[in-house]
Amino acid sequence: MKEWKGDSPRVAIILPMYNEEDSIAALQAMFDENPALLPGYDCRIVVVDDGSRDSTRELVLRWSLQNSRVTIVSHLQNMGLGQAILTGFGEAIGMGADCVITMDADASHTEKVINQMVEVLQKGADIVIASRFAKGGGQIGVTGGRQILSWGARQLLKLVFNIRGVTDYTINFRAYRTDLLKDALAKSQSPFLVLRSFAAVVELLLKLVPLAEKIAEVPLVLRYDFKKSPSKLRIMATIADYLRLCLMPKERGVLGTGLKIL
Repeated sequence: MKEWKGDSPRVAIILPMYNEEDSIAALQAMFDENPALLPGYDCRIVVVDDGSRDSTRELVLRWSLQNSRVTIVSHLQNMGLGQAILTGFGEAIGMGADCVITMDADASHTEKVINQMVEVLQKGADIVIASRFAKGGGQIGVTGGRQILSWGARQLLKLVFNIRGVTDYTINFRAYRTDLLKDALAKSQSPFLVLRSFAAVVELLLKLVPLAEKIAEVPLVLRYDFKKSPSKLRIMATIADYLRLCLMPKERGVLGTGLKIL
């Protein structure tokens, strides 16, 4: 991988992938030689291939040869979204990134929001969430079933946890201050994340919030109509894990005070 540029702020974008061969071309178009993406920052793409059975790994390896800012870390078998994110965190921390962004690799998360997220992080936030439910946000092309699941999960999680200033608990499109991640991982007992389903994104937020002093949201218009690959969401398993989170006493402890909203 190419060396970091001087003293420019270092941003690592983590793309967890499982059978995303149909999305690679769209991601290349999104990130390669994009002058509007984080001007003044040094940006790297960390792909975590979570045991894909299609040609995802081969296509990303080819991408990394064309773009020295792209690197890939592979799991030999599918370990779930939570572990893929943690693997990405480890890679980003190891390479010395100042901040870390996680986003879905199916092209439904627009890169246009990244600049705003990093700017808010640089102003003092510990976590920045790209929210579909913040003013100016929304979602296009989402099926009725997924909208119902998203709405229901939001109401349940808000009722049980009610993290002040957070409107979108389940989105994976977030920016984190690297020092916060290092602190959380150092203080955690293994494993840091228990859940394997998409609910691991919520579990991650709940475990980071007690250590965060400032949290912010920026509006996101989710473009599900841009999605290139089949959905990996296992609805019943994810619902079961949402309920499981609500019964975890340690996770319910995130309701503590002291969080500042930017």
